[in-house]
Amino acid sequence: MDEMDIGGSTTVINQIIDRVKNAARVELVYGESREVHGKTIIPVAMVGYVFGGGEGSGTGPHHNGSGEISAGIGGGGGGMVRVLPVGVLEVTDYETRLVPIIDWTRIITTGLTAVGVYLALRTIFKKR
Repeated sequence: MDEMDIGGSTTVINQIIDRVKNAARVELVYGESREVHGKTIIPVAMVGYVFGGGEGSGTGPHHNGSGEISAGIGGGGGGMVRVLPVGVLEVTDYETRLVPIIDWTRIITTGLTAVGVYLALRTIFKKR
């Protein structure tokens, strides 16, 4: 069997890294400042990057039923950027403070999940 060249994946990985380097800017974390009622307001966000990928090669029977052996190679990758607002910086002549943004949906969902897990575990262990 001839050896296959799978070196092209390195080029793809380098392209992804270059894109991330170009996209990772401070403007994603700190937004454009605005003047409101004598205060400077600067939005603040949390930025997260997630990437994954893989490749593989192999041989196996050809799908035409002839009994021939065929070789294949494949690869793929993907990624995600997540930007979540966390608060605003409020700058005045006297102080600078971070005013947090409270995510009530996440708080309520977490609370309901915890109650559900508690009730399920209580039911399971009560039967014993």
